[in-house]
Amino acid sequence: MANGSLQFISFFSTLVCCFIVWRNLDLFREPDYDILPISAADSLGEGLSPEEQYLARLSREFKLTNETEWLSWRFRHVKDSAEWTTVNSVHNNFGSQDAKVVFTEHPNPLDVRVTHRMELPVLGDLSSKSYDASDLVFGITTTYDKILDREGALLRSWTRWLTNGHKKSNGASLVLMLDQADKDEVEEIEDLLRTNGVEAQVFASGEPMSLTSRYHELAHLLKSFGAILSNSGGAIKRWYALVEDDIFFPDIRYLQHRLASYKTDEEVYIGLPSEQEDWEPTRRNTTTTTYGGGAVFLTHPALNTLSKLSCFDMPELRDRFHAKRWDVLLKTCFAWNSDVSMNVLPGFYSPDFEVTNLDVDAYETGVRPLVLRNALDGHGMDLNMAHLVTNACDACFMQRYVFHDNWVLTVGVSISEHFGTIQRSSKDTKAVVTDNMATNQSSTLHEVVIDDAGVDRTELRWTGHRRVWKFADSVMSDDGAVWQAYVDKAVGEPGPDNLDSVIILVWENMER
Repeated sequence: MANGSLQFISFFSTLVCCFIVWRNLDLFREPDYDILPISAADSLGEGLSPEEQYLARLSREFKLTNETEWLSWRFRHVKDSAEWTTVNSVHNNFGSQDAKVVFTEHPNPLDVRVTHRMELPVLGDLSSKSYDASDLVFGITTTYDKILDREGALLRSWTRWLTNGHKKSNGASLVLMLDQADKDEVEEIEDLLRTNGVEAQVFASGEPMSLTSRYHELAHLLKSFGAILSNSGGAIKRWYALVEDDIFFPDIRYLQHRLASYKTDEEVYIGLPSEQEDWEPTRRNTTTTTYGGGAVFLTHPALNTLSKLSCFDMPELRDRFHAKRWDVLLKTCFAWNSDVSMNVLPGFYSPDFEVTNLDVDAYETGVRPLVLRNALDGHGMDLNMAHLVTNACDACFMQRYVFHDNWVLTVGVSISEHFGTIQRSSKDTKAVVTDNMATNQSSTLHEVVIDDAGVDRTELRWTGHRRVWKFADSVMSDDGAVWQAYVDKAVGEPGPDNLDSVIILVWENMER
């Protein structure tokens, strides 16, 4: 580690006891869209009903037409022991009730009431967030200004996957490096993280550094952090992750499940590319490869090997304008100077699987999400808001349901009505690498070892056109239910046959 490259605001000797330091600050508040104190009483009673309150909010936020179509459902999730599938068939009709046209300024309370209820199958009994992620430590580097931008949206996204959702740590640790932050800024961010349940250590670079150089320093910090915890009897960290600041992990338990197939006492280096954009042409330009998609995981032996490689500690890394991308350098360094190869856990896109329906957005595929990029506005949506449904139904996010009447719901993404037929892809779409030959072919072709075992990639194909309502908003009511709004805005001049349309889904709190 280069001398003077880091300004250690917190000494390593305090790392072990720092996690018990908590401060009650009022600097980090939940935004309006996370918690909306709408009454959940069964009776309309006096004043506005919950539905009227939510309609008023949506009308204000999305400038709905004075007359707007309104369709609503209440969902109760029921345990289903089956594995995650990209297509969950529901024998009920989603459009069994006609959409009502309501006046947004003065709606009839009875017209907007959410009274129809349906049960949906969900993977396992996942209503509880009690799990242990203490074997994970994440290293991130960013800036003070970016963390506080957009009312702290980036910081809120971290709390969604580093806590249990109730300001309690899930056991995972965060080592955060702020680029050229001063002491007060470091302490402020550290306090905000701890106050909201994130076990974090925050450092600052003391001089201008390239992003690649910061990740190099971060790798050393992770190694020292793990060693101090281990020597002091703290939690044993088995996986050390270097991730970019806009990475979002929607289900830490699923991440742990995928990592569990690897031996942590061996040198293991894993990349988590999410979408096709995370893959690039190989040097021979005959196929594609990946450098990890901004999220790589290392076992302690692999991290130890990396720290000894001189190629990851070159003076030219400090050139802010000409340094290689950190993930490119990391993979190249391992490939040329060690026997460590990158294993890949593909997300929505796998180069070994040919996609036939190009009209489907990656988030609509029903593939179980492992990692998401661009947490603040990827695919035109706010993942913090879309992910809120997990507060009521932990395994519902991005599950895809196909109803008997050809409506399709991808939770937190979209609802679509299909006017033709819907069919599942007929070919076997579970890409499973089961033998050494298949593994070697994947490694030779893509310069990485692709592990897509057991991941369902069944596609949906349809005839005719479809109408799509995109996820737009989500709030929580005072009974713990999560309300979602999916909106289809009218195109052109509003009129009797050209209205905005809203579909409301209320995910009931099953823990009451």
